[in-house]
Amino acid sequence: MQTLFVQEMPRDGRRTSIQRVASVVLHLVLLAAFTFQFHKVVKAVARPHKVAAVIIPYAPGHQAVVQKPKPKIQPPKDPPKLPLKQPDPPPVSSGGDPTGEDDVSVATADFYPDPKPDLAMLPHGTNGDVVVDIVIDESGKVVETTLDQGLGHGFDEAVMAVIQTWTFTPATKAGKPVASKQQLLFHFVRA
Repeated sequence: MQTLFVQEMPRDGRRTSIQRVASVVLHLVLLAAFTFQFHKVVKAVARPHKVAAVIIPYAPGHQAVVQKPKPKIQPPKDPPKLPLKQPDPPPVSSGGDPTGEDDVSVATADFYPDPKPDLAMLPHGTNGDVVVDIVIDESGKVVETTLDQGLGHGFDEAVMAVIQTWTFTPATKAGKPVASKQQLLFHFVRA
């Protein structure tokens, strides 16, 4: 009698061969998918006579995207010619007065030294304005000063004393010197 020895494969061996077959099949499927995607991209690029395309590279886990480029806007060869109307020039005037009379000019300062009062009179960190209303007579001299806003501490009086020395070319109306009023503003800062 003859005995036949059949050797059984261990169960681990069967699993290993099934895993190998599954790996080969999976690799073949992935290779086929990449090949299909590659042919799809090549076909899109091979059509230059049609619409151009921008291809974004394939990234694992994402599908390749083909986007149409944005059209370039070209300006027209000949821009439209529109008639341009020039605005009318303003009427020529030699001045004006709210009362309707012409040839009015304002007083301009001829001699006007800057008031430089002692900033030490002000507390540290103080800043502010001194506003003075003045009346200028027909000869161009300051005849009246009125404090409109001040800083105090003897500071305002020092500014007004300097303004009293100022001289002006007087304002004129119809070519004749006249008295006028002006407002002066001085800004001071003590650090």
